[in-house]
Order: sequence, then structure tokens, then C-alpha cells
Amino acid sequence: LAQVNLIFGGILVVAGIAGTVCGGWLADRLRDRVKGSYFVVSGVAMLVGFPLWITALYVPFPYAWGFIFGACFCLFFSTGPTNTILANVTHPAIRASAFALNILVIHSLGDVISPMVIGAVADATGGNMNTAFMVVSAFILLSGVIWLFGARHLAADTAKVADTMAQEER
Repeated sequence: LAQVNLIFGGILVVAGIAGTVCGGWLADRLRDRVKGSYFVVSGVAMLVGFPLWITALYVPFPYAWGFIFGACFCLFFSTGPTNTILANVTHPAIRASAFALNILVIHSLGDVISPMVIGAVADATGGNMNTAFMVVSAFILLSGVIWLFGARHLAADTAKVADTMAQEER
């Protein structure tokens, strides 16, 4: 268990840093060419990460570690772009509160309750952890679809904040 924790922890650190940096870089690079690039990059990353995660459930170890790394990389790929979205569509007067609320929500719905949800689904399905991970993993797929749907709204929402700030300066 200690070795598994060390490997998984290392994967989270490396994939987290690399995914966050690469996702932010790519979304910034595509900003002028792809409408709603921050949403698009986040959505595509989730859609790519979903099959990687599912594959990790069925591939034997040590090969599964590679798929886990790829899935974690994809999940963290959206961190930079989604933070940029939040910053761009939030008025500066409430931006700090918006980020604080965002952090509270993502951790409350993510790492805080996910072990309990996975455990409850596993218990309900006769202790089958793969089924539990499949059910919970559907949210990766759902998030990708939602991010792609949101892409078309980014420019208008960003413009609303800019217009409000310009009016306040007058």
C-alpha cells in the first residue's frame, strides 16, 4: 500500500503540474483562433481523459499506471483554462470570493465526497469497485460535454464584465 501511495502521489504531482501548465499554455495559444478556447481545451481534455481512465480500470499493473498518468494529466489540463474563465467572467470586486467559492465547491464535490460515493456504489453493486469507478467516471464524460457547450457563451460573458467595468470607470 505504501508503494502504491507513493507511485500514485508521484503521478498526481507530475501529471498535475504538467497538465495544468500545458492546458493553460494551449488554451492561451488557441485564444485568437478558436472561439471559447478555454472551454474547448477543457472539454476536449475531459473527453480524452475519460477513455484513458476507463482503460486504466481494465489494464493490469504496472501498465495501468501509464493510463492513470494520462487520465490525471487530462483532468488537470483543464485547471489553467477554467481558472482563466472564472477570472474573465467575474467582476474584480467579487473575484476573490468567486475563487474561494469555486475551491470550496470543487473540493466538496470532488475529493471530499468521492470516496464515500464510490464506496456506496461499490456496496450497492456487490463490492464491485470497477462498477463504482465507472459510475463516478461518467462525470468526467459529462464535464467534457458541458465544457464544450459553454464555449459559445464565453465571449459574451467576458464582454459583459468588460462593459460593466468600463461603465464604472466613467
